[in-house]
Amino acid sequence: MLIRNKLILLFTLLTMGVLGLLSTFLYSTFSLYRQVIFRTRLTEKAETAAGLLINRRHQFDDFFNQLMRSDMLTIVDEHIMIFDEKGVLVYTNRRGDASPAVKAHLPKLTGKHPLYFQVGENEAVGILHADSSKVFHVVAMGYDQVGFTRLIMLKQLLLWGNLGSMILLVVVGYFFASRVLKPISKAMDEVDTISAQHLDRRLDEGNRRDEIARLAMTFNQMLNRLEKSFEAQRSFVSHASHELRTPLTNLLGTLQISHDYDQDTGELKQSIRSAMDEIRQLISLTNSLLSLARTGEGLVGLELISVDDCITNALSHLYNKYPGRQIRYEFGILPENSDHFFEIQGNSTLLTTCILNVVDNACKYSDGPVEIVLSQETEHSLSLTIRDQGQGIAQQDLPHLLEPFFRSNEVSHVTGFGIGLAVVQKILTLHGGSIEFQSEVGQGTTVIMRLPLAGEGS
Repeated sequence: MLIRNKLILLFTLLTMGVLGLLSTFLYSTFSLYRQVIFRTRLTEKAETAAGLLINRRHQFDDFFNQLMRSDMLTIVDEHIMIFDEKGVLVYTNRRGDASPAVKAHLPKLTGKHPLYFQVGENEAVGILHADSSKVFHVVAMGYDQVGFTRLIMLKQLLLWGNLGSMILLVVVGYFFASRVLKPISKAMDEVDTISAQHLDRRLDEGNRRDEIARLAMTFNQMLNRLEKSFEAQRSFVSHASHELRTPLTNLLGTLQISHDYDQDTGELKQSIRSAMDEIRQLISLTNSLLSLARTGEGLVGLELISVDDCITNALSHLYNKYPGRQIRYEFGILPENSDHFFEIQGNSTLLTTCILNVVDNACKYSDGPVEIVLSQETEHSLSLTIRDQGQGIAQQDLPHLLEPFFRSNEVSHVTGFGIGLAVVQKILTLHGGSIEFQSEVGQGTTVIMRLPLAGEGS
């Protein structure tokens, strides 16, 4: 069922439910009011008959007939009955004896309050009236034709009124639901125009305050992230294709030249060595691309690890790669809790790769010593600072360092692919950390990585 139809149905049912309760209340109240008014009239009739007739028992017939003819408020099917102490009918304004139903209620007349009861469609009231030493039972009975007629008219009025209200509610609900859902219908039409080729299109956010506007804003934020992801993917594929094409082209050229022109063993071996260098470069690039892709998956398990152990593992590899290079590793502010010595929730393999990439860049682009400082920065975070004495980075290049395949013109002579820092950023993001660069040309570079410490309950 469409949401519009659900809203119409729900709106109609709720409103009709309220109207039904209100109609029931009005009808019940009026019915009770009719009963009270009619019983009051019957009680007054009984008291009037008792006061006027019992005290003048010798004038019963003539006086009562005169009273009934002059009474302009005579009740429909009115019946006045007076019984003595033994329950014998001593007076009635109609012929015949009293009905057994009336006589059955006479023993119940024991108090000062009137007794109300029903005889068929008629309503009756009985009272006690004392005269000298005798007590009489007076019963007044009749049919409230005017009251029931008004009650029937009220029932019909409420019935037809509710029926008309239901029809009106369906019509009004249709236009109401259509107006409320109009922004959604418009948004659906706009969504149909969005595709992989038109990710720049956005939904109308309306007044930016109601729920539909907030839904459109959330959808637009999702589109922003999706567009960035597509752009990053296109950029990745474009750069990866370019970077892979270069060593493959060089490899093919080297082999082709060797095949066509190399005559002696020396030239052949030299060509083979050149081809092997290109293959090594291709393998290194492929491994870097795989690392970048894997860190973007976000499907790695995190556990309690020590950052100090990761640094030690990275340094053991770097000492072999850069023998004789001075790499100083020291501690800054140490944690107060020695049981959790620089421990975080993370993946030791990825974090080792992250540290290795940053320190490897420091060694690659600097001939001087490299400093590594591990310190507790705040109560809940640590910092890892790597400083080198290299040529530094130009200020205009700093915002682009984390972009895949970006390389500054100043380091174009150094072998590399521009992927390492992109991998570092993804790993730090996975660990809830961040990276900061501080550099000036000719004064070296400082890289600060921050990571959240594991909680006490970890």
